[in-house]
Amino acid sequence: MATKRHVRVDEEATAVAKNSPEEDDPRRNAPPYAPPTTARPDEEPSIKSIELECPYGQGARESDTQTDKQGLVDRLKLALGLSKRELGITFDYRVPSIVRSLDEYDEGYGRLAAFEDCDPNFLIYRKYGWLHNRLVLHLQDELKKLEEDLERLDKWESTTGDDKKLRSRRRDSSCPTSKRQALLNSLNEKLKDYDEWLFRLQRVQAMKRPSKRNQNSLYQMASQNLVAMEGEWILQGDDLVALAHDGEHNWFNVFLEDVLNRISRKTLLALFRTPEQKIKTGSLPHLNLVSPERFDAFLRAILTFLAANLLLVPVIILFELQPTDKAQLKSQGRFQILVVFLFTMTFSACCSIFTKARKQEVFTATAAYSAVLVVFLGNTSNFAASST
Repeated sequence: MATKRHVRVDEEATAVAKNSPEEDDPRRNAPPYAPPTTARPDEEPSIKSIELECPYGQGARESDTQTDKQGLVDRLKLALGLSKRELGITFDYRVPSIVRSLDEYDEGYGRLAAFEDCDPNFLIYRKYGWLHNRLVLHLQDELKKLEEDLERLDKWESTTGDDKKLRSRRRDSSCPTSKRQALLNSLNEKLKDYDEWLFRLQRVQAMKRPSKRNQNSLYQMASQNLVAMEGEWILQGDDLVALAHDGEHNWFNVFLEDVLNRISRKTLLALFRTPEQKIKTGSLPHLNLVSPERFDAFLRAILTFLAANLLLVPVIILFELQPTDKAQLKSQGRFQILVVFLFTMTFSACCSIFTKARKQEVFTATAAYSAVLVVFLGNTSNFAASST
């Protein structure tokens, strides 16, 4: 039976193959697809033309590599300023900024708020230290009262009540007449408020006081835009705080700006005022807005020059004061030691005044500076002694 079944299946497959319409399908006799070419039918494409036409050939890869290298070289030359040829594609993402003048704001709180927004140093407000302390003192006394109530309850439980409640929290909380849990909940809420007020008071007290110059500028603007009763808060000098404290060299910035302002106010504004600050100033002649970035760069240049002089000038003086023979060794040595002492004191004072270095950092820097001068002094003395 199995043999007959296989024979029948083979016969059916043969019949299906004979009657298949694929023999009449014209697509089976069609020529294979060939890519289009620009060569004429009567000539065969050469090897060079095939390499040029094929995008993945060796010649194409070499040309792409050379183009990338040439483009990279052009970009580097243009970035370093060695080439005057500009690239074909340039990008400019400059977003125009809208700057409003103080004159565009109406007089009153609006213009005063715009004035404070002109410079971070004008963000001056009252800290209300007396109110903060008053609230903290009241919370402190309330906590003291709750603490006394808790101690009194513990003492009563240990003498006349159930002393086991003091040893077991579960026994105490399961008792319906226990007042300790309610007392602890009150203490928890009061301690949260008290801790929050302590941290807030700490942050407030850590704020720096504004400089007299910024306070005077804000007072002039407040007196022009607020009524006398609502603008007198600026007179509370001991209760004022500056949200944005001045930079690292606050007093020296103010001193240097005042000196430049007295020498030439136009030069000061021309060098250190940005176009945006000029627009914000408007028609206020007494308002001198200078860029902190520009002024800080100028100050850093001065400090760099001062630091270089503090190191090179004493070396030059010690070199000029070096003795030529043993007779001058003692007399000239006194002057050399005096020079080392004076410049070491000057260096230590500059570190303390112009920087925020701590005491141990000032001491370490001063010791290193004096060590450099003393080593140079010893070398010059040994050279004079050996030469004689």
